[in-house]
Amino acid sequence: MIVRSAALQDLSTIGEIGRSAMRDTYQGLLKAITVEQWLETAYSMPALLRRWEDHPIFVAEDGSELIGFADAFLQDDHIVLSAIYTRPAARGRGAGTRLLDRVRGLDPSAPVSCDVILGNVKGESFYEARGFVPGEIVHTALFGEPVIERRWWLPAKTPPRRLAARSR
Repeated sequence: MIVRSAALQDLSTIGEIGRSAMRDTYQGLLKAITVEQWLETAYSMPALLRRWEDHPIFVAEDGSELIGFADAFLQDDHIVLSAIYTRPAARGRGAGTRLLDRVRGLDPSAPVSCDVILGNVKGESFYEARGFVPGEIVHTALFGEPVIERRWWLPAKTPPRRLAARSR
């Protein structure tokens, strides 16, 4: 398995993975109409193209098949992991961990945050097993449906660089 930067030709497969993984993950947590509106907003080709042009998207490739992706960006003093999904049939093969490692490589001295809808046991257990700790609660709405998310935090991999003090 390799993890690499997504190419333009990967976007349709990323959309397919995102749609199948989100339907699997959020079935029963959100209204079906909310999920479908979210998918259209996040995984239409124009939306994927904007994200790809704006910030890094990484893909996990097993043989000749893309099985997962991660979408992240630097914000202020940390990395925001906005999406990380694998094909439901490919879960448990290590793609998510490898994608997360690549995301952390954006800045090893920065912590990583991600927001997870409360009750998303798949997401919560994934993050907890990789060293994330639960943080603040965020109240929001998705297409009119109120949701409660927990922001999870992964500490920086390396301490921040400090400038050496000048000798006088």
